[in-house]
Amino acid sequence: MKTIKLISLTIALLTIAIFATAQSGKKGDHCPLDSEKIKAEKVSFITEKMDLTVKEAQLFWPVYNELDEKMDVLFKEEHKITKELKTNIATLSDKEIEAKLDRLVEIKGEKSKLEETYHEKFKTVLPVKKVALLYQADREFRKHLLQKYKDHPCAVEK
Repeated sequence: MKTIKLISLTIALLTIAIFATAQSGKKGDHCPLDSEKIKAEKVSFITEKMDLTVKEAQLFWPVYNELDEKMDVLFKEEHKITKELKTNIATLSDKEIEAKLDRLVEIKGEKSKLEETYHEKFKTVLPVKKVALLYQADREFRKHLLQKYKDHPCAVEK
């Protein structure tokens, strides 16, 4: 279960980078952080670390991208709720706050279920050793991305 969470952490990091880019864009600043470039770098990094064959890559990436899209929807909702709570907590009723907190817990459960479901799907398209390499590569990419962008002006909330 611990290794399954690595996928969601990587996706969270990418989501943060996307939100940082969007935040910068709202203020009229130009930010060179590009989510498409980061995704392309991630695909290259993971493919290399997992040593995917062409056939394995053809089977794996559609499944991985499907998970990524579903997780992204949940992360965006989670981010929106968290931001609403941070910004409007003084004006929200206890009932509204409770509903938002309950939804945050539901989102965590939905992410966990997705991780379990896609873990099983990964095992149907890849040898189990490569599934383990996926989790390692995800963790390494997350560290790589953090190191690469740690001092980037767009990665810091303004």
